[in-house]
Amino acid sequence: MISSSPLRHTAHPGRVLLRCAFRSIVVFCALSREELRFVGLSGPSEKIERELDDRLIPINGLIALLRGEAGWPGLLRDQGFERHQFEVPVSTPLGDIRVDALVYRCEPDLVLLSECKSGRNIEEEQARKYVAVDELWLRRSGAVPPRVRLSSSFAVHTMFVGREEHRASLEASLRHLDIAAPLLTVGSNRVRLSDASATRGLDDFDEAHEGGLPPGRFAVDHQSADKHLLDVLIPQVIAAQALQEDIVLVESICERILPEWQVLSHSGRSSFVSRVGNLLKGLATGEMRGQFRYEGLKQPHTRGRVVIDVSPAKRDPRGRTQAWQAQQKRAAAALRRRAARERAGQLSLDQLADEGGLADE
Repeated sequence: MISSSPLRHTAHPGRVLLRCAFRSIVVFCALSREELRFVGLSGPSEKIERELDDRLIPINGLIALLRGEAGWPGLLRDQGFERHQFEVPVSTPLGDIRVDALVYRCEPDLVLLSECKSGRNIEEEQARKYVAVDELWLRRSGAVPPRVRLSSSFAVHTMFVGREEHRASLEASLRHLDIAAPLLTVGSNRVRLSDASATRGLDDFDEAHEGGLPPGRFAVDHQSADKHLLDVLIPQVIAAQALQEDIVLVESICERILPEWQVLSHSGRSSFVSRVGNLLKGLATGEMRGQFRYEGLKQPHTRGRVVIDVSPAKRDPRGRTQAWQAQQKRAAAALRRRAARERAGQLSLDQLADEGGLADE
């Protein structure tokens, strides 16, 4: 369950990319300075400073340790681990769960079910479902990574992932529940993995780093507040207008927003597409009415599409700057209204959140 008013941190400059719809340097350079200023970029290599939700620090820290980037040591990558999928539905003898991150290594063949916790406590029911999963249940769920699938046998273990400042509380929770499992904690200057000795193929570590907060490979998820989703969604619509695209699939927009889209499970994608589609509907009938239409579709490979009706890029050059400025005002108004409604409690994040999510309190 996520907090109704999660704290947010500003990532170190250049940590979180705003993945706009610029498909090549040639197209990028064809945009006017006013268009670039609106979508928040001033050059093809500039990276945008974004806020990173507290909830998403553990999952992004885990990814950083698997990738080894932006000043973060690739400590799990160096042990041979790779990411298979995020938000993975898995059946257990105690009930179904959605595994936050499923990572694995070969020789020895090991699959880690990673439960990411942004808060200080570990929920007993959820934890016991995780640790009840073995090779048989993972095979039944169809969640075995392809490189491990042909192995005659492989080990399955749970790893809890949290924030470094909550380590003592998380250790106490595991002791109270009498659960022996590796605990990974991530922080802006230190990462620690403990109690891995019983897990063959996984080694403890304790290392300082200068990377700050992890890169936001998941800067948002389907549980994020409307305003935070709009922060990254509206520039995608504007980028499509600037590129004079006439039709953009919602899935394509989602892929541009989430760098980890290709390793997000089908159910995880569906949850995110649903949130983005609902926000696009609201924009199309509200603050950005007349700019684009949202068309819901019931087709195997798409849930809907954005049809661009009007683009300031098609205006006469003499009026183009004013058109972009008007567009910027509309976008700002949309963000202000959403933020005000959430502060007033008119939108319940708990109601918006589907079961699962990339981090729980």
